[in-house]
Amino acid sequence: HGTGTAAMAAADGYDYKGYHYQGIAPGVKIIALRENSSNQVAAALKWVIANKAKYNIVAVNFTDFAGWNKDATASIKASLATLESMGVYASAPSGNSGATSVSTYGGEAEVGSVVTGSDAVSGFTNRGSGLDFLAPADKITLPYYDVSTKKAIYYDGGYGTSFAAPQIAGAAALLRQINPAFTNAQITSILTTSASQRYDSKTSRSYARLNLYGAVKLAYQQAGKTIPDAPVTTPVPTPTPTPVTPPAGTVTSTRTAIGTTTVIQAEDFDSGAEGTAYHDTESKNLGNNSYRPGTGVDISTKSDQGSTRSVGYVKAGEWLKYSVNVQASGTYSVEFRTASLGVGGQFHLEVDGVNVTGTLTAPDTKSWSTYGSVTKTGINLTAGNHSLRLVFDKNVASGYVADFNLMRFVKAAAATTTPPTTTPPTTTAGTTPFKGFNLSAGTATTIQAEDFDSGANGAAYKDSTSGNQGGLYRNGWTDVQKTLDTGGGYDVFNTTAGEWMNYTVNVVKAGTFNLDARIASTATGAAFHVEVDGKNVTGAMQFTNTGGLQKWATIRKSGIAITAGKHTIRVVIDSTGGQASAGSLNWIKFS
Repeated sequence: HGTGTAAMAAADGYDYKGYHYQGIAPGVKIIALRENSSNQVAAALKWVIANKAKYNIVAVNFTDFAGWNKDATASIKASLATLESMGVYASAPSGNSGATSVSTYGGEAEVGSVVTGSDAVSGFTNRGSGLDFLAPADKITLPYYDVSTKKAIYYDGGYGTSFAAPQIAGAAALLRQINPAFTNAQITSILTTSASQRYDSKTSRSYARLNLYGAVKLAYQQAGKTIPDAPVTTPVPTPTPTPVTPPAGTVTSTRTAIGTTTVIQAEDFDSGAEGTAYHDTESKNLGNNSYRPGTGVDISTKSDQGSTRSVGYVKAGEWLKYSVNVQASGTYSVEFRTASLGVGGQFHLEVDGVNVTGTLTAPDTKSWSTYGSVTKTGINLTAGNHSLRLVFDKNVASGYVADFNLMRFVKAAAATTTPPTTTPPTTTAGTTPFKGFNLSAGTATTIQAEDFDSGANGAAYKDSTSGNQGGLYRNGWTDVQKTLDTGGGYDVFNTTAGEWMNYTVNVVKAGTFNLDARIASTATGAAFHVEVDGKNVTGAMQFTNTGGLQKWATIRKSGIAITAGKHTIRVVIDSTGGQASAGSLNWIKFS
């Protein structure tokens, strides 16, 4: 067991049954402390504290086979708190008692559990709010030392959460090698941000599955260091035909039809000459992607939301032009997908020469390859042909504005006026209230996030993934799961930029309201806003990084005036802060 757990963290490379294996951090130095009781675990952790400086200990993985006793429990928890303050990253297995058991170590250490070969949570693994990470440890290959034969033995049927936890310690050691100044909280954030979420139907929760390659890349980016990739070789250029450049002022692009939901890729700007179809400050394509030969626009190979290219190396003063045909007059929102390593990059969008967005700021996603969203609502477009211009206004410290993937236009559903009737009023075409909510100045009304209006995707709500990923409470696409927040019930999770939910309310007594939102998030920079009848009444509200997708906090926006009568409340997700999800929403409350 001890050799196997150490191997998960640090084994040198070896070959077995035609496959090549290695530990998470081969070459890391291991100190082995053998124990077989809770008291010995307590003693071992005290030894780590005493010898931390002498051996430069950066991480510790421990397993308590014998179970807890009162004195040992108090000692172990105290030692873990001390190790935390010393910057030693602690990990421990969740246990192998199945889905109904709660992870043992909770907030005292990062707890590791298991995914199977099919990347699902194993049936034997403990779950619960204390479970921090998943790692493969079901029928995993283990190297260990056979005492009787004095030989290295390999076994490909190993299973147990004991072999998941040391992968977390190994990952922490790797990140500390990249930047010794990383705090434990920063390491947890990097591992969580880069992880893939795995949904567990038995607990109706999602857990973070380690993505070591993503974590290492993100750590280099946050440390401001260059990733030491394979040596760069100069490719032999392939002869290409000389591109035919349209005469100056000529636009040969087919106009993009803007309908209910339309995506315009940033690299699909108009064809034409420099200064007419685009403006770029240098003539070379610094992105080295061959998609648009003959222009100086810097097109790179990137991956985001199904796109394989983006426009990068964007400097203030540059711009891109797009010819469009708006299919129907109406109010639109525009989502911009951007990536930036720095704070303060600014841009705007023009329609026929008029700035329709005002100054927009690209989120600091901590990487030129990690994308977030900026969404502008309330843009009125008339039917017919128009010329769009994406204009770049202000650079970040690096000398560039941001990396741009796409623009997504979404036409707002037209509001309907319903005459007095005995049937429930509709909020927008094809929708009805799921529950009735009465708001009144002087009282408090809580609206559960999962009680959004009934209707189709794009009318009562907007969700980007097919099907309810949580599989609970509501049919449709919005993702609903059980919540571990006070009061229980459900919450809406897996939220991404551009998604929204409508709620029909009746204001019995007009007044000025506070709006409280109950949120949980691991993102930094994720944001949402709340609309009343299509008007943004809150401005950007930040998803506070609560430290977990089931660790809850309440944020407030005051001074929201609402008149008496029927209204549609819309909660709109604006940005994920560069992560896969902005966070979870349990409820909103008007008071």
